[in-house]
Amino acid sequence: MSQVMLNVNNIEVIYDDVILVLKGLSLQVREGQVVALLGANGAGKTTTLKAISGLLKVEDGEVTGGAIEFMGDRIDKKEAEEIVRLGIFQVMEGRCVFENLTAYENLMRQP
Repeated sequence: MSQVMLNVNNIEVIYDDVILVLKGLSLQVREGQVVALLGANGAGKTTTLKAISGLLKVEDGEVTGGAIEFMGDRIDKKEAEEIVRLGIFQVMEGRCVFENLTAYENLMRQP
């Protein structure tokens, strides 16, 4: 069985110290897997990605419960800059970072 690369375990995310957005979210991503987050508007997809990439603080959000681990190390208390150095980053929608590549080419591109 392949190694767990990303482990999101029972996280809770709150914005502005009062708005509960995620409660009890868990997921695992193993080496070689491709995972999609699906859901309606407001379901917490973007908040989940911001929690993983360390971008919650920009919007006065925080992980208040559970844990996020990457390659066995806890990352939910790290700054976004530290998380980027580990190889985790978020490209926001509509930025056309690789606009000349197909979706397949973007996924298959090796660092």
